[in-house]
Amino acid sequence: MTTTTPPRIRVDERVMGAGTTVRFVLLMVLLLVSCWNVMGGITRRAALRTGFDHYGCLFAAGGDPFAGSVTRDTVAMTLQRSAYQACLDRYEPPLAWWVTLSWPVLLVVVAWALFRGVPAWRTRRGRVVPLAAVDPDGTILRLVEELAAVAGLSRVPRVVVDPAAASTGAVVLGSDRRPTVCLHGGLLARRHTDPEGFRAVLLHELAHIRNRDVTLTYVTLAVWWAFVAVVLVPAVVVLVRSAVSIAPQFQDVQVPSVVRSFGLLGFLVVLVYLARADVLRSREIYADLAAVRWGADRGGWAVTTPDPPSTGWRRAAGALAELWRTHPRWDLRRRSLDDPVVLFGVRALPLFLTGAAATVITSQARQEAHAANAGWAGHAWVLASAALVVGVLGVSLWRGVAHAVLTSRRVPSGVRAGLWLGAGMAVGELVVDDVTSFTWLPPRPWVLALVVLAGGAFAWWATQCAHLWIRAWPGRTIRPPMLLGLAAMCLVLSAWFEWWQRTGTLYAAGGPFDTGGFLQSSGLESIAEPYRSLPAKVLLETQGVAGQPLVLPAVATLWVVPLLAWAIGPATAPPGWMRDATGGGAVETDGEGVPPLRRVLLAVLLGGVAACAALAGAMAFLHARRAPEGLTILDVVAYCGWILVALGTGAAVAAVAASASAGRYRLLVALVAGEAAVAAGCAATFVLASFDGCVPPLGTLARTCDWRPEVPWPLYQLLLGPALLLGAVVAVVAAAAVSAVGAVRRRPASRGAVAPRRAPRRPVRPVHRVVAVGLLCAVAVGATVAAGVFRAGNGQGLDDRARGHEPAITEGRADAAAGLAGPPVSARTREIQVLAWHMYGGEELIKRFMTGAKGFSGLLAAGRGEVSESRVRPFCEDFGRVARDAGAFFRVPEPRAAELWKEFVAQVEKTGRTCGQAVEQSNGRLLERSMSELVGAARLGDAVLARTKAVAEEGDIR
Repeated sequence: MTTTTPPRIRVDERVMGAGTTVRFVLLMVLLLVSCWNVMGGITRRAALRTGFDHYGCLFAAGGDPFAGSVTRDTVAMTLQRSAYQACLDRYEPPLAWWVTLSWPVLLVVVAWALFRGVPAWRTRRGRVVPLAAVDPDGTILRLVEELAAVAGLSRVPRVVVDPAAASTGAVVLGSDRRPTVCLHGGLLARRHTDPEGFRAVLLHELAHIRNRDVTLTYVTLAVWWAFVAVVLVPAVVVLVRSAVSIAPQFQDVQVPSVVRSFGLLGFLVVLVYLARADVLRSREIYADLAAVRWGADRGGWAVTTPDPPSTGWRRAAGALAELWRTHPRWDLRRRSLDDPVVLFGVRALPLFLTGAAATVITSQARQEAHAANAGWAGHAWVLASAALVVGVLGVSLWRGVAHAVLTSRRVPSGVRAGLWLGAGMAVGELVVDDVTSFTWLPPRPWVLALVVLAGGAFAWWATQCAHLWIRAWPGRTIRPPMLLGLAAMCLVLSAWFEWWQRTGTLYAAGGPFDTGGFLQSSGLESIAEPYRSLPAKVLLETQGVAGQPLVLPAVATLWVVPLLAWAIGPATAPPGWMRDATGGGAVETDGEGVPPLRRVLLAVLLGGVAACAALAGAMAFLHARRAPEGLTILDVVAYCGWILVALGTGAAVAAVAASASAGRYRLLVALVAGEAAVAAGCAATFVLASFDGCVPPLGTLARTCDWRPEVPWPLYQLLLGPALLLGAVVAVVAAAAVSAVGAVRRRPASRGAVAPRRAPRRPVRPVHRVVAVGLLCAVAVGATVAAGVFRAGNGQGLDDRARGHEPAITEGRADAAAGLAGPPVSARTREIQVLAWHMYGGEELIKRFMTGAKGFSGLLAAGRGEVSESRVRPFCEDFGRVARDAGAFFRVPEPRAAELWKEFVAQVEKTGRTCGQAVEQSNGRLLERSMSELVGAARLGDAVLARTKAVAEEGDIR
């Protein structure tokens, strides 16, 4: 018996956009934003009048950036908000927006000059000669004109010859509008011995022009060398100067920051070079395929090269060296002519570099937007970063899934690609200052694992959406569903970036998970006791996340986008775009464009029942614990928490049931089932809660039976947003767990086992399917809009009920509040804090008082008991102003000095008040008393200075 292997289907590489242009744009944006951030930071530090960098006001307020304690710094800044802002306005004012923005403008100007000048320099007379000089009969020119027409070029490019170049290749210079093809001398010699090879080289270079590679390539080079000249060299000089000037006693705290600055620059160099090389390698293969399509002889790629090492360290070294090359290996280029699978693969390196670049762009742009007080710019950069990442990852995933479907290969899950993207984002966080500052690692490095997992889940969802739409779309072109999928990815990723920049980085940097407990313990706000319970903590945190503008729309997108594909139904024949992509080749369709909706709806029903059962159990539990004296706020808060748990339980049950019964698209069906179960659970449990009291063992908020929808209605208004968010998270976890169990169960199966044939599905009428999908989409959109309206109508919801009280810790207990925020401050840091306090206004206030005291004493001594009231009054008013300014200034960041400072401020205020009374009453005895009080205030001022000097000596920094 003879077995024949079916011919392998070759997929046209032009079936979808290549995505390489977006990767070039990503590199350009990375270099521009890095120039803006790096040189803007250097400019701001140069403009400061003190040597505390931009941490001077924070040190003066009692903060400790060396320890990396976000909580301590937050307490220090917030308890003294007015003084901190006044300090920033005076000593660390933001530069004008055009100052820092001038650096990217300079970079663009230098890059433009290089872009125009370098090709002109390389094609100058003396280095190259016109083609006519070596082609007197015009044979080569006619061939170029013929091939330019074959390539579809509107005009023939300029051709020159480099006679000194011995290689048998060519290169395109200039731009897409004015390209210049430079033929090497060795290529002209090859024309006589290998005319087909000569023709292949020309077609390859013309393909670069047709594919519009020239401008992108040389713009990238120009911007890179401009970055080296404008940013890299000056920044290295400044960093080296800063590194060698670090005092020995500061090395252990400042070395990590300096090393990270060097690391950021080195990381940018490696990232840009590797990403550029990877894109150029892909562009070469695209040009090869275009040249062959236009009639180039494949023999032109028959270049003899040594075989790559097959094993050992040499193979690893060869693979590493390959990453730095701008041209792919000849054996890979030859294989790609038959099967360009390399152009459809989802490779790790580009995704890792994309994730790292996105983190660097988002972080640096947010820092500059914050420095310029332009919050809108930070949001705009988040959207731009998400769009760039989606342009790379999304296109790559869609191309990989389409190639797998068209060639009947196994569709990748996308999880590995997402993990590489997340790993790049996590590594990027380690080279920027979002989660670290003066430490080697963030206080909670394990939080960065959440970034990696989020990348995996995001790519998993995007891949399954692409697979679902590719299987279901019947159109002539795949572009509409692809654009829809990319837009959805952009929204979801933007929501993640927003949350991570606002909250995730705070957690990684050591910020509190329990916001309410932190506010209460630090004295920033007073949180009522019932809202400090565990259910209230969970509700507060989930409400904070769900209240961000993009979160709930992103959650709705997670299940609306796949639902829309359900309305189309399974494909019964290959659509037109598949036939075009394979050149008319046969494409198998298995009729499983979408999973059966009936199973998902049954899972939703099961989830709604589970939510009701869970809430009934919780009501019975709360009924047994209810105090005899009546209902308390704590009982209501606990009831809210149990409602959220019940809805999460329903989502979990529905997601597990739906994903377990799905052969494909486990994550998508889990999301649809989980979110729909939340909506169904809200409706069912709301009815149950409205009849509270009708079943005595379940009575929680009421003791008598009646229909009371007005009782639970405010609670569900608060819980709808957090419940939708919780449902999405639970669905992802459930789908991952079911997939992991399924993978383990499949592993021991026999390799020779034949998969059982699935029973044919009972056909579903299109009208029924469209109606069901329409209802589910209406539920998704309606629930999202309702949650937003409820939150807008209720303000901050539970936050408003928990907050709004007077601060729990007064100014007199500020030291205790600061002590709750972190470990004890070292003597060295304390000395820096005291020095900053002196330099940023403390010493000036004392000198103002001492100058006034000296003048006042001299005035009284010169008057010999008779002094004009008009001459005394300005001193009294000045003492009052000094007391007010000192009271509004930072407390001294040292306990004993802070006590002396408080006494000093009170004594100065008393002196000014007594002096003013003496003037108003013309009372000499009061004037004498004010003089004695003045002496006491001067002694206290000297005591403050003496104590701060002693602190400086204890810190051993002199």
